[in-house]
Amino acid sequence: MKLCFMTFVCPSWDLERVVQFAKETDYDGVEIRVDLGHNHGISSLSSAEERLRAKDLFADAGVEIPCVASSARLSNLDPEKHAEHLKNAKADLDLAADLGAPIVRIFAGKEVPELTTEVAIQVAAAFDELGAYTEGTGVSPMLECGHDIIIPTDKAAEIVNRITGPNVGALWNDSNMDDEAYDLLKDRLRHFHVHDEVLDPENTNILDLARRMKSHGYTGYVSLEIIWKKDMPEDQLRETGSRLKGYISQVYG
Repeated sequence: MKLCFMTFVCPSWDLERVVQFAKETDYDGVEIRVDLGHNHGISSLSSAEERLRAKDLFADAGVEIPCVASSARLSNLDPEKHAEHLKNAKADLDLAADLGAPIVRIFAGKEVPELTTEVAIQVAAAFDELGAYTEGTGVSPMLECGHDIIIPTDKAAEIVNRITGPNVGALWNDSNMDDEAYDLLKDRLRHFHVHDEVLDPENTNILDLARRMKSHGYTGYVSLEIIWKKDMPEDQLRETGSRLKGYISQVYG
C-alpha cells in the first residue's frame, strides 16, 4: 500500500512545488484533481508538450501519478448531458494515459436525487463503455463508491454488480471499510480516499485498513483528500504523511 495526496491539499501550488514537496516527504505520489482550477495547470486541455513535460517532471523526481480525479458524472438521464459527461470522462482517460496514471476517478454523481434502477443501469453501462475505450492503454475508469448517490454500500452494489467489463475499477471513499463494502468491491478495488479524520493523531483507521488490504494483496494507493479550498500548512501535511506512512509500514514492512 502506498500513500499520496490529492492536489486539493495544495490548490495554489504550481506543478514544480507539488512534485518537489512529494519528493522530499513520505508521499509516494500525487493524485491530480482536474477541472477545478488548481494551480498545477494539468487538464484535458493540456497540450501534448505540456503533458510530456508533466510526466517527465514526476518521473525525474521518482514521484508517481497514481490517479487523475475527474469531475465527470454519469447519472444524468438527459441524453445530451450524459453524452457530454462521457466525452469529458474519455478526455480525462486520454490525459491519464499520456501522464502514465493507471486510473481515473469518475463519479456516479448527484445529477439525480436518488439512485434508481434506470440510473444504475445507465451508470454501469457507461463504465463498461469507458472500460472498453481504454482497454489496452494501461488505464482504467474507476467508480467512486461511498459518495454522492451511492451511499450506503447497497447502493454501490446496484451499480457494481451490473458492470461486466474487467477493465473497470472501484474506489472506496473512506478510511473505514466494513465487511459489506470489502466483499462487494474487493475484486475491483484500486484506490482509497481518506479525509479530515486521519488528521487526528489519535486516529488509527489507516492501520486497520492496511491490515485488511494486505491480506488481499493490495498494492495500490491511499490518497489524502482534504477539501478546505485552501492550502494545508506544509508542516501539517508533512506530519500527516509521515504518520500515515508509518502505519502502513507497520503492516507492509
